[in-house]
Amino acid sequence: MKQSNQNFYDEVLAKTDLVKLISEYVALSKRGNTHWGCCPFHHEKAPSFAVNEDKQFYHCFGCKESGNAFTFIKKIESVEFGDALKILAKKLGLEVPKLDFRKSDSAEVQAKKERLGQLMREAAKHYHENLNSAQGNNARKYLEERGITKNLQTKFGLGLSLHGGEMLEYLRKLGYTTQEMKDAGVAAAKESEWYDVFYGRVIFPIIDQFGVVVGFGGRTMQKDADFAKYRNSSQTLLFDKSKTIYALNLLQKRKQRGNMSYVILCEGYMDVIALHAVGFDTAVAAMGTALTYNQAKKLKNFASRVYISFDGDGAGQKAALRSLDILAETGLSVRVIQLPEGIDPDDLVKSKGGVEKYKALMDNALTLPAFKIASLQKQYDLSDKEGKANFTIAAVRVIKTLENPVEQEEYLKMIASLTGYSLEALNRQADITERVTAITQQLQHTAVKNSGEHFILASIAAQKDYVDFTEDFATFLIDEFSRLIVEFILTNRKEKRDSVASLYTRIDENMDTELTEILHYEFIEGDNKNKYIECVKNLKITVLQQEKEAIAQDMQESKDFSRLPELSEIEQKLNRLRKGSEW
Repeated sequence: MKQSNQNFYDEVLAKTDLVKLISEYVALSKRGNTHWGCCPFHHEKAPSFAVNEDKQFYHCFGCKESGNAFTFIKKIESVEFGDALKILAKKLGLEVPKLDFRKSDSAEVQAKKERLGQLMREAAKHYHENLNSAQGNNARKYLEERGITKNLQTKFGLGLSLHGGEMLEYLRKLGYTTQEMKDAGVAAAKESEWYDVFYGRVIFPIIDQFGVVVGFGGRTMQKDADFAKYRNSSQTLLFDKSKTIYALNLLQKRKQRGNMSYVILCEGYMDVIALHAVGFDTAVAAMGTALTYNQAKKLKNFASRVYISFDGDGAGQKAALRSLDILAETGLSVRVIQLPEGIDPDDLVKSKGGVEKYKALMDNALTLPAFKIASLQKQYDLSDKEGKANFTIAAVRVIKTLENPVEQEEYLKMIASLTGYSLEALNRQADITERVTAITQQLQHTAVKNSGEHFILASIAAQKDYVDFTEDFATFLIDEFSRLIVEFILTNRKEKRDSVASLYTRIDENMDTELTEILHYEFIEGDNKNKYIECVKNLKITVLQQEKEAIAQDMQESKDFSRLPELSEIEQKLNRLRKGSEW
């Protein structure tokens, strides 16, 4: 992060009263220097969400969410860091300077975006007026026959495009040029004649989480039309379908009403509206079936679990399969709703008892590996020996990607039940036993290392009197995370500052929880100078042993033994440490 950026972030953070900020969203009560409330990020009855007034950071002892003012706004408002900065700066009455973002827009581009945003807002309003005019009678009847009531039409801002030139004439009267309409994706030309690209269609505005109309979807009302049923906005400065999610604005409003545990991801607009109509108000749709990492990341800002609710046909299920890995790699828990062949969510929830059926399908939705295995099962003939063997090889390949040994065993049992192969044979195929042992040993080693290192870092962060701050911490605290903490605390000591909140803007957000564990470390009896010295000694030994192994491996591979004196020196240091002497 550039220093000029960091200076402004630090200024915003220093001027933000975290208790006051969080109180806008959560009822807090003060006990000592800590303010307590029910966590806004998960459902709970007893308060476990703590806001530290002195150090200006929060931590939930239930769901482990933690951070400073920036991380709180990012999470509660489901925005990225830059937007969180703007929100906090606005609350303080500060003007956001032109910061050195790698992909920041120039002032000219930003001004053009704002102008196009105004145009799109006016177009959306006029489309909606068209739908509610006398000329919109047939369109309203069409929507109502599809179960889209007046209230739903208003909720989703639905509209109607009339003949080819009507919208263009309206926008010209407001002062917008034909070029601006083209840049917004509303107008196109054919043989030098400009027209509304959505003419004759019912309009579905695509609105981002900040309420900006970024694009439109248009659906023809003609049955058996010999052209595409749907038409979406083309790529513009405002609209990028790889980064856009339909009904994200409603998801944002839903989150503001209370915590949500899941999002339902559909294929189309009509599916989303149909689900909202019967109470599934966290339904959204990707712009096409090819989900992207950017879209998955946006969904993760709202909930930890995503239900895939694509059509029950082959194309829908293939699309679900492609989306699963992207969602899982983003850290989301994924479930796939298995709709009947040829049925989409819109059809199902409108059928007799459809809502209860859909709820039951959600309750029985498949996990990622289970869906992959079920999909593989359809590809092979398990009554044939070769088909069964090939299915098993492919299915075990899916299981080998799982990190949890218990999960692995459960799915191996599923394959054993399907194929009749023994668990022993499947384990040999997966080579899981050795892999699990290695993982377990690695986790045990990491846990021991982390417990001592956390105590050292917590002691440094708390500036305990038994810490020797003249020591070269870089010789044993060698990773980037530890280095940042130590450098920050040393600067705080030099400048006589106490707040540690801005540390959260200097580390990777994936390390927020670990940072909070260090800053919120509860020192108990026995956490003293002797323990600190022992932990430092053990960490120094670990670092030296790793260095020794690296040099030995390098010598073996290069056949260059000129580094033998280095090995000898490291061995001497290790011996001195083991005997209790300094290195």
